[in-house]
Amino acid sequence: MTITSLPPVLVFTAPVILFLILWALCFWPLAGFIYVMKAGAKKGAAWFVGSRAGKWTIGHSGPIGSYAPLLAVLVLGGIATLGAGYLFGYLAQQLRLSTSAVYHVDHFMHTWFEHVRQPTATTLFTTATNLGGTAGMGAIVGVAVAILFARKERASATFLIVTAGVGALLNLGLKLIFARARPDLTSAIAVARWYSFPSGHAMNSFITFGALAYIALRQPWSWVAKSAALAIAITMATLITVSRVYLGVHWASDVVGGWSAGTVWLASTVTAFEMLLRVRQRRRGTAPTGPAVEVPDKPVPPKQATT
Repeated sequence: MTITSLPPVLVFTAPVILFLILWALCFWPLAGFIYVMKAGAKKGAAWFVGSRAGKWTIGHSGPIGSYAPLLAVLVLGGIATLGAGYLFGYLAQQLRLSTSAVYHVDHFMHTWFEHVRQPTATTLFTTATNLGGTAGMGAIVGVAVAILFARKERASATFLIVTAGVGALLNLGLKLIFARARPDLTSAIAVARWYSFPSGHAMNSFITFGALAYIALRQPWSWVAKSAALAIAITMATLITVSRVYLGVHWASDVVGGWSAGTVWLASTVTAFEMLLRVRQRRRGTAPTGPAVEVPDKPVPPKQATT
């Protein structure tokens, strides 16, 4: 049995199988890695807020200036994201010119997907790519933000809006900077316009589902539920990313570049988010929190003075 002759049922169950595998990995083998990554963002935020520079900024800069460190992290994160994306693109371009390794991988993947297309898989990946477009991602962010505001988790809603919105703008900036041509669209089975690198679908879905996964990890849920949410996020981002190469509108290095730049921006906004929660708690008079403490989104009110 070849890939092109796979039964439709098996093709449509592939995402479910991928989710179950990722869920199993997130539940146990990757649990320690996820904890370390999450703790790193907390410790970085707590370190700055508790440092002399952080205390001075919080105490001397007024209502807006106390959030200056947070804004600085976002600005530097945006610059780092552009730099990471451009560096990856530059290195990929140099490899294409010197060793041709990236060139061969790109063309091998492009040709392979072109030869294994089948109607059922095309339907699956077309649905995924539509979900990963501007309308699809906008709808997902809109629904999530509405739910977060309804739950009075305003900081999480703001985090999601800034992460997804600015991430999309950074992707446009990288496309303008690199101005890479798409593959020959005569063999593509989807409509695509503008520049190719980095893939907007790959970068935006990685950032958006990554932000949603982080919000889920902060919820007071069991690890079973948290690991399931993380597995869903990875599954969705993977399907959307693969769909761009399958449909013939992106090179493999385009989507890898999107995930690379998205990682830098997501790490920056997560750190800024943790800083926001700690700065807000200090401004409300709450006792300082340790780096390992989960600062709630809903602000803890200061203790009332007893008489």
